[in-house]
Parts: sequence; structure tokens; C-alpha cells
Amino acid sequence: MSRASLLRWLTLSGLVLFIFSMQALGQGCSQCLDSTRATPPSVQAAYRHAILLLGGAGMMLFVGGVVVLRRSR
Repeated sequence: MSRASLLRWLTLSGLVLFIFSMQALGQGCSQCLDSTRATPPSVQAAYRHAILLLGGAGMMLFVGGVVVLRRSR
């Protein structure tokens, strides 16, 4: 597999993962929602940033694993 083909495949995979992960932002249990609403706005903003950071870290680990597996072939 050529480098351009691998880059194209990784880009497409990343876009698909990003699109599907956007739906996960609206998920959550009502208990978490209620406890989050009871916190000050600054804490709510910190929660939103933490969710994005954790999602990004998980995505980077997945993409890194895919790259390592593809290179070992």
C-alpha cells in the first residue's frame, strides 16, 4: 500500500470517527445531567472541555494503534 493511499485511508477513517462521535455529545444519564446543572458555570465549562479532551485522547490512541498495526504488515 502506498503512502498516499494510507494517508487517504487514515483521513477518511478519522472523519468517519469524528462524525459518529459528534452524536455522543448529546448522550448522558439524567442523574449526571442533574448533578452537572447544580454546579457553577465555570465547572460546567470545565466538564465540557474535559469531555472533548478525553474523546480526543481516545481517538488519538485508536488512530495510533491503526498506524502501528498497518506498518507491521
